[in-house]
Amino acid sequence: MTKRNSTSTASGRPASLWTPTFVMLAIALLGVGFTFYLLVPTMAGYAVAKYGASATEAGLASSSFFFGAVAARALAGRALVRFGTRSVVLGSVVWLLVSCASYLLPVGLAGLIVLRIIHGVGFGFAATALVSAAMAMIPPTRRAEGSGWFLMGMTLATGFAPFVALVLVNSSVGQTGVFWLSLGCAALAVGCVAAVARSLPGRPANPPPTVRGLGGLIDRKAVPIGLVIGACAFAYALVLAYLNLHAGQRNLIEAAGLYFLVYAIVIMVSRPVAGMLQDRYNDDVVTIPLLLTFAVGLVITAVATHPVALLVGAALVGLGYGTMLSGGQAMAVHKVGHARTGLGVSTYWLVVDLATGVGPIVLGALIVPLGYQNTFIAAAVLPIGALVFYLLVARRVRPAEPESI
Repeated sequence: MTKRNSTSTASGRPASLWTPTFVMLAIALLGVGFTFYLLVPTMAGYAVAKYGASATEAGLASSSFFFGAVAARALAGRALVRFGTRSVVLGSVVWLLVSCASYLLPVGLAGLIVLRIIHGVGFGFAATALVSAAMAMIPPTRRAEGSGWFLMGMTLATGFAPFVALVLVNSSVGQTGVFWLSLGCAALAVGCVAAVARSLPGRPANPPPTVRGLGGLIDRKAVPIGLVIGACAFAYALVLAYLNLHAGQRNLIEAAGLYFLVYAIVIMVSRPVAGMLQDRYNDDVVTIPLLLTFAVGLVITAVATHPVALLVGAALVGLGYGTMLSGGQAMAVHKVGHARTGLGVSTYWLVVDLATGVGPIVLGALIVPLGYQNTFIAAAVLPIGALVFYLLVARRVRPAEPESI
């Protein structure tokens, strides 16, 4: 097997990854992630309890966040290129702080839905800008490893924030406590960004001319790998939306409560290891086995009739899909080149987010004719198809420019 590159500089010393700026931006991303995942499991119930929302209105209050986030993903790349990393990162986390503070106001049901969209815009810009800033400073020889470590904050938020939110909701502090914690996490993000803002690139002296149409919103070289991971996100969204209902039919509710915790724990171990292998050798050494692992994890999740089997499925889904999220991001940045890192990151996450949002709608339509088990098995075809597309198309995309260490 041929090594892709070395993880050392020309002088033989390891390329620097854990700089103060990298660490502070990673903590900021953790705060940003918590502002989202703290509210995911509680917002629909809050809309019903506080404003008497119907089931449809409650669902809209919960999911309208997604519309703002996707719109921000589409615009963030252009903003980063035009206005510079420092301005976009600072502006977006302050926007997020104001959004989180607004949940403490009596805004009404319509106002809550609008606020969710506004919060989504702040989240989309902040997450994209923070990741872009970090990816631009990670040494090319440690890009996949650095991507895995940097996204760890979002992983922790995915696994632990919903658990904390439900504990708070069922305690004496209730939903108000969740809102205050979300505000505190946004304040943490602002503080971390402010501490290192001067080290971030400012507005370009000669910003490139604005490109009209899709060319100004996406980078075509990032789309193929985005489609690979997007197909997996499409399948994973089924797990997010319907795991509890599937598990309820099999008396596995308690195990389902631990599913995403196991998912997150596995990623905490697998991402750094997979990143180092990807940096040291090549993309194939992790992409091919992880796509297959994800497919197997979906099948085991589908057929599990025992708690242990369901949690094994969670571990394999985390190892496969959860690890590929950061690996795919590293590949997208490598394809577009350093100068277009922001646009590459926003393109990648735009495709993944769209797939995550559409997946439950399309695959959910199969549940009535097929049932939960067969629908989950059908979803396992997607990572197999993604593997074929990766081998035939995505990995053949040439990087935009050679990169030096």
